[in-house]
Order: sequence, then structure tokens, then C-alpha cells
Amino acid sequence: MAAPQRALNNADVVGEVYTEARIEALNTALAERGISGEQVIAILPEAGQTMVKPTPPRFRVLYRTA
Repeated sequence: MAAPQRALNNADVVGEVYTEARIEALNTALAERGISGEQVIAILPEAGQTMVKPTPPRFRVLYRTA
């Protein structure tokens, strides 16, 4: 008998969201998507880029979808 597949082997278990690097923007994005604090795995700051294609700093949020 085969062992049941674990949810951790599924690529759909972790979602990803990018927001501006401001707490207000982060909270708004989480609320709009219905993501609770218990679902958040990590909030990773990403530095902005000043050369070539300027981009502002932002947060990358990893969260559990299931």
C-alpha cells in the first residue's frame, strides 16, 4: 500500500506576495488577500535598485495557502 502524499510535497502549499516596503502596505496586502498572521512563513526585505531600472525597496511575503 502506498503512503499518502504529504501536503509539503505540493508546490501549491506556499504562496508569494510582493508589497512596498512599508508596514501599512504590507498589512493592506495581507488583509486584501485574506492572509492571517498564522499563515505567514516569512517576510523578506528586498533592497531597491538605483541603477539600470530603478525600483523601490519591497517586501516578499511567503505564506501557507492550505
